[in-house]
Amino acid sequence: MLEEIVKNLWHIPILMAMILVYGFLLNRVLFRPVLRVLDDRKGRIREAGALSEQSRESLKQRFADYEQAVLEAHRKGTHIKEEARGQAYAYRSQVLGAMKAEMDAEIRKTEAELKVSTEAIKRELDATTPDLVKIMTSKILGREVAP
Repeated sequence: MLEEIVKNLWHIPILMAMILVYGFLLNRVLFRPVLRVLDDRKGRIREAGALSEQSRESLKQRFADYEQAVLEAHRKGTHIKEEARGQAYAYRSQVLGAMKAEMDAEIRKTEAELKVSTEAIKRELDATTPDLVKIMTSKILGREVAP
């Protein structure tokens, strides 16, 4: 058996050479292209990750800008609303003041007219009262009464 092994030792270098040749061929034909494809894929994944991160950062910035714009618009809207409310209150006060002044003038005018009318009525009553008293007394007494 040992003799047969020694006799067949010349096969070992041939097998080793064949293994090296097959290894070289497999490396050139199969492993390198597969590794190249895997490396390309890793590179594309890294690029996509970087692009995704850039997009995320851009989106965050745009969202922050949007929130800032909304906040600023809200502030401006509140300011405009408060300004309009102040103007409305001022206008209301002005209109109410004018109406009150007009009403006060109308009341004074009406009071003056009433005073004049009351005085005219009193004068008329004072003028007609003696005649009425004379007529009523004549009717009650049944005779003519002297003035």
